[in-house]
Amino acid sequence: MSRPENSHNILVVEDEWLIAIDMQMMIEDLGYRVVGPASNVAAAMNLIENHKIDAAFLDITLGPETSFTIAEKLDALAVPITFVSAYAKKEIPLQFRQFDLKSKPITLHVLARQLRKMLGKKT
Repeated sequence: MSRPENSHNILVVEDEWLIAIDMQMMIEDLGYRVVGPASNVAAAMNLIENHKIDAAFLDITLGPETSFTIAEKLDALAVPITFVSAYAKKEIPLQFRQFDLKSKPITLHVLARQLRKMLGKKT
């Protein structure tokens, strides 16, 4: 159900197809538009170049790659980022620890709360 106040573009970067589709459906059910999902760094960078991104959920491990270069690009654009991963905070390089980390699988409640936080809305 789309609501004008929620007309934000949310980037999803996840290489596990079922998790990506699940996240996409939850985000769309909350009334937001999903950009992606992208399953690798090149696809994500292409989406960033071609779409306005208001917030992003990034898996850390994308096959043989990591999403840290995507995080750097989004951070430079002042886009709020949340990692969704099985990683522990201490496993993330220091320069990326300022971003929120949510465990997989993310629930609708956690995802909705995180989106409100990322977009500066009251929780």
